[in-house]
Amino acid sequence: MIGSEGIGVFGDVRRAGRGAWLFDRIVATGSLVLRTVGGNRAGEIAAHRFLDSPRVSAVEIIETLGRCTGERCRGRRIIAVQDTTEINFSGRDRARCGLGPAGDGKTPGFFMHAAVAVDAEDEAVVGLLDGAIWTRPVGQRVGARRRRGVEQAAWSRRNRTGG
Repeated sequence: MIGSEGIGVFGDVRRAGRGAWLFDRIVATGSLVLRTVGGNRAGEIAAHRFLDSPRVSAVEIIETLGRCTGERCRGRRIIAVQDTTEINFSGRDRARCGLGPAGDGKTPGFFMHAAVAVDAEDEAVVGLLDGAIWTRPVGQRVGARRRRGVEQAAWSRRNRTGG
């Protein structure tokens, strides 16, 4: 169960409701594919419209879920687990906007660094603590030995500045 804020307020009760609906559908379906999450064409379009809204931001979703997770962590012994994941669109539409080069320096994609709370007693995932999403500038490819330090520094810098 998410908190009373859902996954964010987004300046409007209708958007807040749509965000809560989207979150519930993701949990119910176990999918992030909007066609599946929506349940039908109308639901798919509603999910796209919600996520395409200039008033909906990943930052607000991450901050809201982080606050809700923090509340659920009270009184528990928690382990914070973090990892960086590459999301690439190899073999898919290269006309997608807003993506940079993924790990190989060519495939369009982005990176997500997430930290989740895990209950130390029963090892259950409590929820998302924090996350950062970023893309590399076109033409930048960091060598495997340097990648971790450079990208962690970028993630840390963004979290301190809120960007």
